[in-house]
Amino acid sequence: MRKFRAPVKIVLFLSSYVPLFFIMALKFGKIPPLLIAGYKIPFIDLPYIDFRLYISYLSIGILVLCVLFTALLYRMVTVHSSRATTQEPVDKYQKRSELLSTYLLVYVFVFAGLNFTTLLDLGIFLVFFVILGVLQINSEILHVNPMLGIRGYQVYEVTSDEQVILVISKSSLEEKMILPETKTADNPRKKIEVVSLGRTTYLAP
Repeated sequence: MRKFRAPVKIVLFLSSYVPLFFIMALKFGKIPPLLIAGYKIPFIDLPYIDFRLYISYLSIGILVLCVLFTALLYRMVTVHSSRATTQEPVDKYQKRSELLSTYLLVYVFVFAGLNFTTLLDLGIFLVFFVILGVLQINSEILHVNPMLGIRGYQVYEVTSDEQVILVISKSSLEEKMILPETKTADNPRKKIEVVSLGRTTYLAP
């Protein structure tokens, strides 16, 4: 089993919250110093809606980090997809893509009235985020990344007599099943080729 180093785990954790950081970048758009202050978007004029654009240097910095974390995540997936695979037996499986939404809890903080321009609210969020990071970095849920869901990856729970594992796959798991050559084979069960990501989490390349 391949073990991720601590920096890689941190990148995996941070990349799972890229949509959150993008939302926060929009919220920080009016925090000085500003790169663009009140630019009037042409051809859009609706009553009671301010379509002026504000972009701060802080927002630009956060957006650059979003791009960086996303690129590193997809690079790691590409690298691991090319690694040597093992075959895991499959007795039954079910789609568990709802696990990708487990990260949405943190998004509540952004919309729950926290004002990130005050030290108190910013401190509350950072303490919560650090604790969440420690828990997720030390758990298998770290590999179930919503940014992979955006790219079309699905999460499957695969059950066999030996264990229950999570398999992340971009295409249907049924398409990747390896059937036994004969019904009288030593192990007449379906199998799937996977790359280990953790103790019970695998990637189906």
